[in-house]
Amino acid sequence: MRRVTIAVGLTSVLTCVCACSTWNKVFPPDGVSLPNQAAIDRALQHSSLTDGDQPFHLLLEIAPPTAAHPVLAQSALAQSALAQSEMRAEIEIFWLNRITYRTVIRSRDFSQTRIVNANVVEEHNSGTFYPRWIQNFVDAVLQPIPQLARLRKVPGSVPVDQLSHACIASTDATSGQAPNVTSSQPSPTETTNFARVCFEDAEPKIASGQEFARYISYDDFAPFGQQQIARTLVNDLPTNLMVRGRVISLTPLSRSDYPLLKATELTLPAQQMLTATVTQSAAEAMLETTRSKPLSYQSLAYQPASSKGPTLLYIRTDRTGRVREAYPEHPDSFAHPPSAPADASAVARALTLKFKPLLINGAPTQMQAPYLLP
Repeated sequence: MRRVTIAVGLTSVLTCVCACSTWNKVFPPDGVSLPNQAAIDRALQHSSLTDGDQPFHLLLEIAPPTAAHPVLAQSALAQSALAQSEMRAEIEIFWLNRITYRTVIRSRDFSQTRIVNANVVEEHNSGTFYPRWIQNFVDAVLQPIPQLARLRKVPGSVPVDQLSHACIASTDATSGQAPNVTSSQPSPTETTNFARVCFEDAEPKIASGQEFARYISYDDFAPFGQQQIARTLVNDLPTNLMVRGRVISLTPLSRSDYPLLKATELTLPAQQMLTATVTQSAAEAMLETTRSKPLSYQSLAYQPASSKGPTLLYIRTDRTGRVREAYPEHPDSFAHPPSAPADASAVARALTLKFKPLLINGAPTQMQAPYLLP
């Protein structure tokens, strides 16, 4: 998990992705290192279901969370209306290829059936809010490496062997430098564009994928066709709250399932349950009750959780602009464990906030953002 992540190899020079003309140059025979782009492509081919050649049918069961800070799990989460017993769901995926697939979500408060046929999307939703803790698992199966195009462009190379656990991270948009990758926890100055992928073993396999709203680690790999596929996915939410997904069925897609992949009607984007990420300043501007003084990430940098200063939160609204999900974000949570009472109070306050609805092409859209609560 996050505490044992060891990231190396980001600052070395990219040597041969473009110049190499032989297989041995791109995939060194001794397995010592690979250029970043080659490592990413090889890991996808080896351990990503949606990058393999085998159409599949997957059933993933999401179990209630455990927490490194049990008191926080009982207080902050309970007050955020995400009681542990509610965080149960099933995700079912019927996959033929990238332009033909079906995802089904079943949970107590939200269900969705989504069929994708290239540019035609058919979507049926039950419930008014698509929570982050469910969407992270769907995204982790469909695209285990977040912001793939950006990470492929990061220069450098990574070690590839049985003892390696190496990471590739996107550069900091402000400084232009690679962010500190000795920890999985982003620093307060990183933007919502931050992304990281970590690898393990000599193949290599994808060990974890991270971006602003998602940190998923992969474990319990087992064969599926020519691939090694994780049977356990752990959704590491802020304050080290772990929600576990377990693959209870993974089989080749049956011909009898093909009719399920055909869309019979078109759902316009305005009717789809979509979520957009916005910056802190954009969220500030949309708050219906404004503050007298703006805040910034820098004002929170590494302050102890016991401080009475502002609290950094992740917030997620429904399409009306009401905050429906909130988590405290601690940039140095391992050095300073979260304060359960303070975090519970901040989450409870955040859930009373109302923002103007986020409109994309005129359609109300769910919003997620970092937010500093004074």
